[in-house]
Amino acid sequence: MTVQKYAAVLNAVTLGAALWAGVAAAQVAPPPPPVEALDASPATPAAPPGPEWWIFSRGAQRHYLIDVNSVVKTGDEATVMVARIPTDSASGDYTHTLDQFGIRCSARQSHVVLSSEASEDGVPEEPYATDEPWEPIAAQSFDDAIRQIACEDMRPEPPTFPTVKAYIDAGRP
Repeated sequence: MTVQKYAAVLNAVTLGAALWAGVAAAQVAPPPPPVEALDASPATPAAPPGPEWWIFSRGAQRHYLIDVNSVVKTGDEATVMVARIPTDSASGDYTHTLDQFGIRCSARQSHVVLSSEASEDGVPEEPYATDEPWEPIAAQSFDDAIRQIACEDMRPEPPTFPTVKAYIDAGRP
């Protein structure tokens, strides 16, 4: 249906409804805007959200963050980014490891797909394929927490951080 036909139908329906209700034609809602005023351009897609790093596990040697906005689901599989951050680094040392985990949600299997080390300046090296085999995920394990976040849309407790560096600068809370 063209915009002109739509406007004519809308006017006829509006007028008919007004007459049915006993309202004078002069009191009918104003007609739709002219065709020139309608924006026929498609909506601009929203930009994807940036990283949102959540703390999901803490150990004596490392803290583990997961970027919930990096989850990509394809059928029953998902990938997600996880950061492993040393707990004993000096202030201003942004050393960490970035891993891309692959998860088979229903099969409860996982493996690290890609890994990259970031040195003291926080700049990650080129990621490399780990060639890890798929492994079963044990209940209540580290990988099970990743599976729940990636496959079941669960979220750890706040706070969140826009970058790994921001988490380190906050004192690794």
